[in-house]
Amino acid sequence: MSMNYKALLAVIVIVIVAACNNSQPLQPVADTGVTNLNAIISELPDKPGYTTFKQNCMSCHSARYIQMQPDFPEKTWTTIVTKMQKNYGAPVPDSSVHEIVQYLVSIKGKG
Repeated sequence: MSMNYKALLAVIVIVIVAACNNSQPLQPVADTGVTNLNAIISELPDKPGYTTFKQNCMSCHSARYIQMQPDFPEKTWTTIVTKMQKNYGAPVPDSSVHEIVQYLVSIKGKG
């Protein structure tokens, strides 16, 4: 091991030891009362297309996953739904794509 690596390793060890020896006690995290993450239920708005979206997309994607997505324009949602269908084999009939995209635009769309 060269001298530079030994010096770097020594600095890293010193930083880790210093961090571990921090004299301030850890602060407790706020108790949310949730003990089971599966118990957190996220709901999507019941707008036109919701039933089609739910039947075709929620077997793989949770409501929370959709809520975490950025707002996309219609063209991007169309690309995403088509990718799910063509690249990942999502069993989404071609006749449902437009309705699903319109639903996604209504809840997570960007003009």
